[in-house]
Amino acid sequence: MRICAKWLWTIAACLLITILAAWSWQAAKANEEKVMYVYSDSCGYCQSFRPTFESVLAEYPQLAVERLDIHDDRDLAVALDLGAEATPTVFVVKGGQVVDKLEGEVPAGVLRNFLQKNLDIPLSGRNVDRYNIL
Repeated sequence: MRICAKWLWTIAACLLITILAAWSWQAAKANEEKVMYVYSDSCGYCQSFRPTFESVLAEYPQLAVERLDIHDDRDLAVALDLGAEATPTVFVVKGGQVVDKLEGEVPAGVLRNFLQKNLDIPLSGRNVDRYNIL
């Protein structure tokens, strides 16, 4: 009888731990913020914007980034669901909801200001000229 009771308590404890882990994972995911970048390898604007995008993102090493290539069917479906109408487009997503989007090839300062306005995370600490918009 005691072995059966220990076994039942062990199962109940494992079940409780699993439920709490799943709940905390969902809570963390609900607060997750990330950048979603919609691009096409055949897009000239995307090709010229990519170095700017990558250099500004290097200032946010802790930021999750998802790249969506519109030539991939799954990526295209996600991009359309987000509201992409052009390439390149940068989305800030928090808790699964689009907070803001930036379309087209823009200077580094404009992209940096867009990210700072919409993200709750600081820059990495690198010296950045915040007033250099062009």
